[in-house]
Amino acid sequence: MNKMLIATDYDGTLNRNGCVAEDTRSAIDQWREAGGYFGIVTGRSADFYDLAVEQGLPFDYLILCNGSLVLAQDKTVLFESLIPPETFAALEDAMAGYADVIGYSKCGESRQHYYAVFPDQERALQVREELLPAFGDKVSIFVNGQHINIGNRGTGKAEGVAFILRHYGLPPDSAAAVGDDYNDLDMILAHNGWAVASGRPQVVSAAPHVCRDVGELIRTLLSNREEPLC
Repeated sequence: MNKMLIATDYDGTLNRNGCVAEDTRSAIDQWREAGGYFGIVTGRSADFYDLAVEQGLPFDYLILCNGSLVLAQDKTVLFESLIPPETFAALEDAMAGYADVIGYSKCGESRQHYYAVFPDQERALQVREELLPAFGDKVSIFVNGQHINIGNRGTGKAEGVAFILRHYGLPPDSAAAVGDDYNDLDMILAHNGWAVASGRPQVVSAAPHVCRDVGELIRTLLSNREEPLC
């Protein structure tokens, strides 16, 4: 077997300028027809599954909530990690103390992840640093634009990709991860990954590889294969 999988971020990476380009869709079809797995890794919630189906996006798996939830193509839950109720309540109390917070999760909402929105990315990064002393041993905290996304301790996009590799019985070097923002960087570095050239400069400079878009990444991988994917 010579299987590989692609794990791509959605907003700003797969979905660019509000849509998934047709040549990228064609490249995904070619990848899957050649025997490769294709999945989306995003900070979005469980309802992203319905959006992906509605948009006709081809995928074999979805890693959602920054790695706290992994779904199969048929929506079967392959993995789920919930934030403990007491930690979720403590996060709500902490966010309520910020006068400039735009919105945040409330108790009673899904504990697959916790979110908060601040005026800009600089402020979100600052708040993340302020939360780490109290919550760093309990949760994983990521910044994506002006959003703070929080999952249970030990979850993340990199861990989600590692899980799906184990699920398919693939070795650790069988993934090609691609993204554009800070919450993608661990995944990119852990899986010899790629950044899209339009991504955050810090992410692009740190990535092992750079591509114009997901379609170009797929075409590069297919052209470099000496053997079929399966």
